Amino acid sequence: MTSRNHGSQSDPASFAFSLCKVLSILMVVSGHWYADSPLPLWIPTVVGLFIFAFSSGMFTAGIYGVDVDVRAFWRKKLQRLLVPYWLTLFFLALLLLARGEPVFHWHSLVHVFGLSGFLNLFGQNKSALGGGLWFFTLLLLFYISYPYLARLFAATRRHLLLPLVFSAGLVFLDSRIHLGFSLWLTMLGFIVGVFAGGARVRVPAAVSLALAVGATTMMLVLTVKFDYKGANSALLALVCISTNLWLMRARIPQWQPLRLLARLEACLLEIFLVHIYLFVHPTGRNTVDFLLSLVLIVAVSWSLKQASSVLMQRLFAPRKPAPAPAPLFNDAVLMEMGFQEHIEH
Repeated sequence: MTSRNHGSQSDPASFAFSLCKVLSILMVVSGHWYADSPLPLWIPTVVGLFIFAFSSGMFTAGIYGVDVDVRAFWRKKLQRLLVPYWLTLFFLALLLLARGEPVFHWHSLVHVFGLSGFLNLFGQNKSALGGGLWFFTLLLLFYISYPYLARLFAATRRHLLLPLVFSAGLVFLDSRIHLGFSLWLTMLGFIVGVFAGGARVRVPAAVSLALAVGATTMMLVLTVKFDYKGANSALLALVCISTNLWLMRARIPQWQPLRLLARLEACLLEIFLVHIYLFVHPTGRNTVDFLLSLVLIVAVSWSLKQASSVLMQRLFAPRKPAPAPAPLFNDAVLMEMGFQEHIEH
């Protein structure tokens, strides 16, 4: 879920992913707001997280390929991620302190280093920070492992066997180990995205769209009508993968309102990090309060993004070489002092 625009928005695939990532984060926010809704909002929420992960893997593979300078790659990614992350975390810490919530706990140090996901897996978070930060941990681990994952796929000649093994393993974990958040399928999104970007996978849009619609319909029928959830992980993985394969070939009209909406891609990370802390209920009307919260979340996230961009420019802008020191004496002064012959020779 980086804030970088991958390619020009005139590129249909790039625009499709930019727009759908914004729609996906709005779906994630909606899913958290309407957590008690009887509607199966968890389906588009998981698909949205998968879109973030898949696009990160696909565009990273398309841009960097296999021959990666590992240290330079890590340094660049950490700079782009950690500055906005730390600035957002600082803002959240001040907000939580103002609310009187617990921040001074050693678990907050875990969050500072971006390792919140391990607390979600192995313990209960005791700090008011850390809500939703498991995705950031996963994003860090993806960028750390990307150079080796890309080489692994290249070494296997980009056959389907390895991604199928990863898919089967992670779908199995998703069906057996329930964590309360979509770790396994989101992890699968990064892996499949790297394979699709590196191997330049192309599936006809009609085929991938039919697979997405068919798998969604089957999952809803089995769940709602027959109360059978045993196939949900496999079907949801199929929905996620086919949806992203469709986006790779989709041609979405670049109307001005959609282009303006797609610009929110720049602050996706900030929206994801702050949204659960900025839910407000000033009117008592659920829908109105949700819309007000959404405006507040976007405004704060955009402001944090602008501030982090300025900070990054100041921290990492190339330094201009220092000007050469001016000579103590120019030629005219030296001539007056009797050094003319040295100047001429």
